[in-house]
Amino acid sequence: ALRAMSKMSGLMQEDPSKASEYLAQANKASNNYEKNCWNEEFGYYIADVDLSNCKNSYGPGCFVDQLCCVGLSSACGLGHVFNPDHEDQAHRALLANNFVVKPPFEDMQKHFYKGDVGMCVCTYPNGKLGDGMMYETIVSSGFTSPNISGMLLDRNVIGARTTALHIRNRYSGVNASPWNEPE
Repeated sequence: ALRAMSKMSGLMQEDPSKASEYLAQANKASNNYEKNCWNEEFGYYIADVDLSNCKNSYGPGCFVDQLCCVGLSSACGLGHVFNPDHEDQAHRALLANNFVVKPPFEDMQKHFYKGDVGMCVCTYPNGKLGDGMMYETIVSSGFTSPNISGMLLDRNVIGARTTALHIRNRYSGVNASPWNEPE
């Protein structure tokens, strides 16, 4: 949002200092996210929480939303939000950890049919914090699509194409309407 405000302020040419101010705030926020959430050992961004402040959290989980802002930023022509190498690693972690197949996977919302493949909200390849996230078994094209855009920004065309094909196959008309994805 701050990068968009910087860009719009520059286009409006009303107060040139505002564009610089918003961009500086965006860079500060990005640097803080990197510092607080990037986990080099895991290769993805994690939540900086513990059981005392977040009972039902994804904590160290590989969470689909960790990079949704990157996909949205990319789709708007604003590019990377965080360290591009970290973004790429985190997208690859999502591809490696969050794809699920029914069976045996059961999604919370029952949008998944036999043979479906999708990206679930959260997995715990490095252990859970407490009970983990309440909604970890949701599979959502709305959460997944921004990651496709981010993968394209990373030049991971194969990962983006594979992920998009899983969505299209789920909404092929066999089990779900091709004109009515839930998100």
